[in-house]
Amino acid sequence: MRALRDFNIPKIVVDDMPVFMGLIGDLFPALDVPRKRDVEFEKNIRAATLQLKLQAEENFILKVSTF
Repeated sequence: MRALRDFNIPKIVVDDMPVFMGLIGDLFPALDVPRKRDVEFEKNIRAATLQLKLQAEENFILKVSTF
């Protein structure tokens, strides 16, 4: 469930997110697994983004940090 969610969310447009999350909820009812995060890596991404004078939005950080 985590793999499906974490690897597909960065690729989905915001308008389709409720549909995707509904499908995940139907496939895995009553299962809410937190996203696996590397906080130090995300901190470095934010710093590099700001250094390049870009906006460090959460969706951008998510797309960059998903591997």
